Amino acid sequence: MGTFMLTWNPDSYDWEEEGGNYEGGVARIASGATIKAMWSMGARRYGVEPGDRFYLLRQGVEPRGIVGSGYFTDGQIDEDVHWDDPDKTAWYAEVVFEFLVDPADGLPTSQLLDEVPGFGWNTTYASGNEVRGEAVDQLEHMWKEAMTRTKHHRRRG
Repeated sequence: MGTFMLTWNPDSYDWEEEGGNYEGGVARIASGATIKAMWSMGARRYGVEPGDRFYLLRQGVEPRGIVGSGYFTDGQIDEDVHWDDPDKTAWYAEVVFEFLVDPADGLPTSQLLDEVPGFGWNTTYASGNEVRGEAVDQLEHMWKEAMTRTKHHRRRG
């Protein structure tokens, strides 16, 4: 099973997925729902299987870091109109977000650089990069811990 990094820069892309804006998406996930979306895959055209995992890396403005995760539905990557330029095309895959958090509750890039050195956290600019080796297990462990803290905080709150 593969693990991939999807990217999102709020300065470049206004969140318009199910649930409305990003905060609406966070609320939708917190209520127990999931969010289905077509997400740009950068230069990747193949190599994704149904059920492969992904993490969403927030870029650009602080706080930067991982703010979501989920899985690929069918593993297909299809060409369609570019998300930012209607005269171009981009490659998209259907994904389901299972977790989406307030950026302050995510895994900050500084922590990722220290604890998961096997991935280019500051040199990944587009979606579709595969996470490999020990970085997969390290990332999964850190994300589960972060989601447990977030859920615990919500229950107390």
